[in-house]
Amino acid sequence: MAVTKKDPTKLLKAKKPLGISRGLKEIKNLIKAAELEKTTLDTLYVVDMSDKVVTLSIEIGDSGQTSNMTIMLDNKTITSNQSGNFPKTNLGTNKELNGKKLSIVANIADTSKETNLTSLTINLTGGQEDIILPLSKTVEADGESEDYLCLIEFFNPNI
Repeated sequence: MAVTKKDPTKLLKAKKPLGISRGLKEIKNLIKAAELEKTTLDTLYVVDMSDKVVTLSIEIGDSGQTSNMTIMLDNKTITSNQSGNFPKTNLGTNKELNGKKLSIVANIADTSKETNLTSLTINLTGGQEDIILPLSKTVEADGESEDYLCLIEFFNPNI
């Protein structure tokens, strides 16, 4: 089966590696892994009109990863040049947070000799549902770093 410019999908349907060193199963696994690795996030966090407190905590990296992180709620800086994990912190009540935007900007460096995986895990509690938002990226070489950018808007669908 030949790969042509008219139908490049034949590469994924082919039963042979077609001149490359990887088989179909390995190609599918690489595609799946690439879909799982992401360093950006733009999402809503559903809140209500209650006085229940919403909290944020962030876990940085695999073992041996270092970070530099800034977190802002609208134009107010919550932390700047944060190194390592961000401990559980009250952001405000559901009612106060509605319509506000949380931004998280981090640079995570691979300083581990064991793995090249960088990761950032956001934990939000107190809204309509508690959520865990994992992000990750494997860098190509030791010492490289990856930028993470997250935007979370607090939203009450009943208003």
